[in-house]
Amino acid sequence: MSVDMNGSRRFLIEERFNITGRGTVVVIGETTELPVGKTLRATITRPDSSKVTTEAFKEWFIRREQQPLEKEAYLLRGIEKSEIPDGSLVEIEVVK
Repeated sequence: MSVDMNGSRRFLIEERFNITGRGTVVVIGETTELPVGKTLRATITRPDSSKVTTEAFKEWFIRREQQPLEKEAYLLRGIEKSEIPDGSLVEIEVVK
């Protein structure tokens, strides 16, 4: 679910987890036109309205259950899972 706030789209983070040696991954429930393989900027807005910005890279999150489930995921550098509480939103932008 995306939230339109002040003209920018922020996405509710549906899942988050760490990948040892790589970073923290956040999963959103929508598909965007953002590029794979490019450096992106992610701004996390926490439920207390505090924000943190970090580098992000788009990947695909595929879970094999009864039917495959494919969602967009973003690998974030320099932030730990513990810094992204439940209810946080993420805004992803292309770095120019």
